[in-house]
Parts: sequence; C-alpha cells; structure tokens
Amino acid sequence: MDIGKNWSEILEVLANAKRSNRFFSIATVDCDGNPHVTPIGHVFFRDDMTGYYFDAYSQAMPKNFEHNKRVCLMGVNSNTKFWLKSLFKGQFKSAPAVRLFGEVSEPRKATQEEIEKLQNAIRITSKLKGHKLLWSDLTRVRDIKFDAFSPATYPAMCDGLWK
Repeated sequence: MDIGKNWSEILEVLANAKRSNRFFSIATVDCDGNPHVTPIGHVFFRDDMTGYYFDAYSQAMPKNFEHNKRVCLMGVNSNTKFWLKSLFKGQFKSAPAVRLFGEVSEPRKATQEEIEKLQNAIRITSKLKGHKLLWSDLTRVRDIKFDAFSPATYPAMCDGLWK
C-alpha cells in the first residue's frame, strides 16, 4: 500500500488515537537488536508524510539512534464507544490502528511555531502541579520522515478501509 495515497486516512487514524490514548508508542532497536518501546505524548504530523516529537525524557531512544535511526510509531484508537459500536456492527467505520515506519533526524531546536503548538496541546493542564514539572523545558525536537505504513487489520471487520 502506498503511504502517500493513504496519508489523509492515516492522519485520521492518528488523530483518533491521540484523542483516545493521549500518546503514541515509538519502537526503536538497541545495539543488541532488542526492541524498545517508548510512549511519546507530543507527536505532531505534517501533510508531507513527516512529523516531529519533543525529545526530552527518553534515555534509551537517543542511544538507539546512535546506530539505527529507524522507528516504528503506532497509534491505536482505544475509544470504548468506537470499539463497542464496531463490534456490535461487525465492521469498523474507520481503521482502529496504524503503524508508521520511518527515520528520525538529529535533534534540533524547536521553532516558535512548534513550541506554540505544544503549549496549545497542553494548555488544559496549565494550572496543575505536574504541568510545569513535565513540560516547562521542552525545546528540542526530532523530525521523523515516514516512508511506509502497516494498518492493523482484522478479518472482515476492516474490509474496504485501505486503498
């Protein structure tokens, strides 16, 4: 399947996943070939099959990138109503999950626009004690260029969802 032809549907699945989970899982591989999965809450996607995330807390991912910059990002729509409705009807109206494969860049300083986008995303928690502890110093990002995808499919229930 062509990632470019499916990008708008992929973005829809990712938006649903973000609303229901608040994070994405990003898998990397360590120097011994062992997989490592990290939850990342602030991943943003662009229309050109790229995205970026704020690179702040993971200690394993930067070490893994020293020898392998490939990643797999997974977004899952875990909304209970979505699943119950789909199970009741025996058909998913939209895809329940998607995996994106790509390569990360070296870290770079976030642009003002990227910082504002992050601040808007976390605004709801701005009065909470943990807000400042977690998000006061997020200024570094890594870009991700996606080059392939793999939808999560379930026999019969996902028929006709992907081109």
